[in-house]
Parts: sequence; C-alpha cells; structure tokens
Amino acid sequence: MKKTKESIKEKKSINKHFIIIFLLHTIILGLLYEISVVAANNLNLSNSIILRDINGIIYVVGAISIFCSVLYYYIHKDEYFYIFSLNYISIYVEFLMTNHLSFIENINFFAGVNLNFASIGFGSIIRTILMYLMVYDKNKINRYLYKHTLLGILFIIIITIGGVKLDLFIFKEHIQIVRGESIHIIKNLINLLTYLLLVEMCRKYFRKKNFNYFVTFISIDIMFLSRILLNADLYKNLDRMYILNRVVLSLGFLGIILTLFFEIIIQFKENEELNSEVVIQKNAVDKLKAEEEMRTQFFANISHELKTPLNIIMCTTKLLKACSSDKDEFLKYYNKYENTITQNSSRMLRLIDNIIDITKFDVGCFKMNFKNCEIVSLIEDITLSIAQYEKTNGRNIIFDTNCEVIEICCDADSIERVILNLLSNAVKFTKENGNILVKLEKQTDYIIITVKDDGIGIPKEFRKSVFERFVQVDKSFRRNVEGSGIGLSLVKSIVDLHDGEIYLKDSDEIGAEFVIKLPNILLEDEESQNSSYQIEDRSAEIKNKILKEFSDI
Repeated sequence: MKKTKESIKEKKSINKHFIIIFLLHTIILGLLYEISVVAANNLNLSNSIILRDINGIIYVVGAISIFCSVLYYYIHKDEYFYIFSLNYISIYVEFLMTNHLSFIENINFFAGVNLNFASIGFGSIIRTILMYLMVYDKNKINRYLYKHTLLGILFIIIITIGGVKLDLFIFKEHIQIVRGESIHIIKNLINLLTYLLLVEMCRKYFRKKNFNYFVTFISIDIMFLSRILLNADLYKNLDRMYILNRVVLSLGFLGIILTLFFEIIIQFKENEELNSEVVIQKNAVDKLKAEEEMRTQFFANISHELKTPLNIIMCTTKLLKACSSDKDEFLKYYNKYENTITQNSSRMLRLIDNIIDITKFDVGCFKMNFKNCEIVSLIEDITLSIAQYEKTNGRNIIFDTNCEVIEICCDADSIERVILNLLSNAVKFTKENGNILVKLEKQTDYIIITVKDDGIGIPKEFRKSVFERFVQVDKSFRRNVEGSGIGLSLVKSIVDLHDGEIYLKDSDEIGAEFVIKLPNILLEDEESQNSSYQIEDRSAEIKNKILKEFSDI
C-alpha cells in the first residue's frame, strides 16, 4: 500500500514536471521561431561575409561535431551520447546527400517543400525513432546498438541515404503517395511526436543536472526548429528560407562542439582537483611512511636507551654482589660505581618521563600550572646552575638580559624544562671551551629567549623537521651523543601551550640558535605571594632536574 502511494506520488511529480517543461519549452521555441522568421525576412543574410559559403561551414562544423560526440561516447561510455551521435550522423548524412544530389541532378529540394507532391521526409522519421530510443532506452534495440556501435553507425548511414534517395525519387517522379492535405497532417503529427519526445527527453535528462546533456538537448532543439521553419509561405522568397535553414542547422552542429569544449574545461578542472587530491594523498602517505620509519627508529632507540643503562646497572650489581662478602672491597666498588648507577637510573627515568609526557600531550591531558613568575631570575638561576655543573667540561655558558626584572604568566617548571633541554643539547653538541649564550630580551608583546651555541650545528635538511617527533640527525647506535628524538618535540609542545613560538634560526653561522617567543602577559587575579619564585628553596630540586637532564651526556 505504501509503495502504491509512493508510485502515485512519483507519477504526479513526473506529470507536473512534464507540463511545466512543456509550457516553458513551447514559449521559448515559439519566440525563437518568430525571431528566426523576422530575421530571415528583414535581414539580407545572403550578403553576410560569414554566410556566403554556409554549406562549407556546415561541412566543417558538422564533421567536427560528429567526431566530438562519438569521441565523447568512447571516452565516457555514455549510451545517451551514442544514440545522440546517431541522430547527428543522420542529419549530417542527409545534408551531404541533399547538397550532393542537388548539384548532380540539378534539383532544388527547397523548391518543392510546400508542393502537394513533396515527400513526407523519411530522414525525419528515422530521427524521430532515434529520439524515441533516447527517451525510452530500456529496450532490445538499444542494447544491440550499444554492443555493436560501428554496425549501428553504418546502419544509420545506409538507412538515411536510402531515405534521401526515396525522397528524391518521389520528388523527381512527382509521385503523390497521399493527398496534399494528408501530407501536411502526417508531417505535423511527426513534428508533434518529435516535440513531445523532446520535452520528455528534457524532463528525463535535466534531472541528471549534467551541463553536457543540457547543451546537446539545445542542439537537438535547434535541429527540430530548422525542420519546422521549412515552410515557404513564411518567407519572401525561397533563398531566404534556404539561408535560414542552413544557419540554424550550423548552429545545431556547433552545439555539440561547445559541449566538448565545456567538457574539456570541466574535465581539466576535475583533473586539477584530482591531481591536487592525489598530491595531498601522496604527501599524506609519504608522511605516514616517514613517521612509521621514524617510529621504528624511535623504538629501536628506546630499546638501546633502556638496554644500555640497564646492562650497566646489572653488571655493577653483579660486581657488588660478587664482593659482598668482603665489606671493605664492597664499599670500595660501591663508592666507585655509585654515580654510574645514579646516572643510568636518571637516564632511564628521564626517558620514561618523556614517553609519559608525550603520551599526555597526545591525549590532551598534560596539565600546566600557570602563575605570574619573575622569568629573569628563573632562567638566570637555572643557567648558572648548569654552568657550575661538572659535566659542562669548561664550556662557557653566559646569561644576558636587557631587563633585570620581567614578570609574565607561565608555568615555571615547564619553562625550566625547556631551558634545561635546550642547554643539554647545546652542551652535547659543543666542544670543550665552546661558547653557549642564553639571552633574554623584553619586547612590547613578547619575551624573547635565545639559546645559541657555536657547536657542530644542524644540517639544513633537518632544520625544518627538528621539532618533529622521533627526528634525529644521527640515527646510528654508534653516535657520539645519546638521545631518543622526542626532547625538542616536547619542548615545542610546552611552548605551544604557552601560546608562544619556538623556531631554529636559519643561519649560515656555525652552531645552532633556538629562539623562543612567550607572550608578555600577566594573570590579573594572581596573588602576589604566589607570583614569586625562590631558587634557594628549590636548589635541591633543580640539582636533581639537572642530573636527570644531563644523564645521557
């Protein structure tokens, strides 16, 4: 019952669309009809430079249009365009035959258009049948034609030639098949049937919202207009009718060329979009592959980073266990390897903390404790603490600022971690007696922190990706310095959470220069006692942080 109601509703919708299109089509075609007749009778089209060789124009335009429509079918396998191409081929063959036979037989077909012995027009009947096949395409004939495309084209050419020759025979022999009035009635019925098929075709294919269908429909419409304009009573003389018929016919052929032209433009745009999409997808795949390679390298590094200190701790533990029976010997070796155990434990703890934190960043649960902080003291104290650390091996670590007191909103522990990471990297890649500069500069909207060294620097090909996760310049396990490849990624994530920016300055100078920009803002509701930062109360904590950060040096 429900399907029956939906079917009735759909039929009503189809009928409504058919009536609307029928009325609009009738009005437009009527206006074109009147304009064409007025233009033919009031304009001297035969003297136009362009129209002097109108037949030559149709020869060229028609041949190109047929080639275009057949080509479109073969490219897109659009069955509608195949039947449409057959229609065009029939019109073009009829045009060639009438021109050729008129020249050889010296007969003017147009002279007998309105005479009683004029033929019905078998070519028109053939094309009306083709239009029927275009509209009602679910039939055996269409399926056969789609399977045998070349045979279908050959069949249409032969039957069109036969129809024209039959018309010519009737015309020459003055054979009257039926009475003159009946001929006009038959022609009008054929025209009416063709017209209704045009409207139905319009309704059916407009629903596809394809521009090419729209243009080809207009082309067929123009062809139909050229047929109904063949009425000698409408014109001052037959020459005007002849010129108008040829002009309208050439416009119909031109329509399919325009179709292919717009199709090329549309396909070009689609190809551009597709190429862009392919490039995007390829870049995404390449990025995933690169990330996968880096991830694989990262896990290899993690295994190495964990395995090495574990082996050292286990070996040291076995040594201590072996000499545990002798107290003096045990204390001797314990005092000797205590720092080794502590350092390697810190190294593993640092790696585990980094992995945990990077996971927190991924899931968005890394918490920041923002407070108003005097950042000059914060950075100066951590820099000087590192400068006094024994593992700096005589490297000159200098702190400089253009303002003695700068208070901003930040997470002090996270900023310490950022500076510690950048300085540990600077120490790793700077030779003994090398120079490391930490500079702090106050601007109107930002606080600029610069960490610069004169070490080995970073190759240009790695500068853009240095903050990406798992990226390492030296991926071998025999590298001079250790690292997991996630430290700078964490640093960037922390700076981003401060609404700041960090970048590696692109310079041809030796060494590397990292620049951090932090917003120069304050928390307005922050209490004064919470905004102070006392290094002396946290000296032990800072020392532990330095030990952990420098554990892999």
